[in-house]
Amino acid sequence: MGRFEESVEVRAPLDTVYEQWVRCEDFPHFMRGVVSVDRDGPGSSAWVVRTAGGRRAFEAVTTEAVECERVAWDGGDGPVRHSGVVTFHHVDDGTTRVMLQLEMEPHGILEHLAEALGFVDRRIIDDLADFKRHVEETAGPVSG
Repeated sequence: MGRFEESVEVRAPLDTVYEQWVRCEDFPHFMRGVVSVDRDGPGSSAWVVRTAGGRRAFEAVTTEAVECERVAWDGGDGPVRHSGVVTFHHVDDGTTRVMLQLEMEPHGILEHLAEALGFVDRRIIDDLADFKRHVEETAGPVSG
């Protein structure tokens, strides 16, 4: 199982960044790696993502949610077996650091190769950059 850790600083207040993150059903509108997210109920969602092996669907269950601090999830035993946690850190009144830790088990030869070549980490970096851009554009200019 591969372990990935990436972070991004978002020029927006912590509560704004957190609220945007927990609205994961909006991710397909701005994250290139996410095709669709549908909430199945409290703490449960159905995802379709782009991987090196093509499109993959999985169910995710929120295992922990502490408002404005962290969200953890488990992606189950499906074809995209993974778990992760994202934490939110106050840098200053107008900046928040988002830290993502993800453990993922590649499925099939293409996904093993993609992980070995760094493509999985690159997808995570790109999706965090997409999130940053979306929040900053949505939140507007930060004063201070």
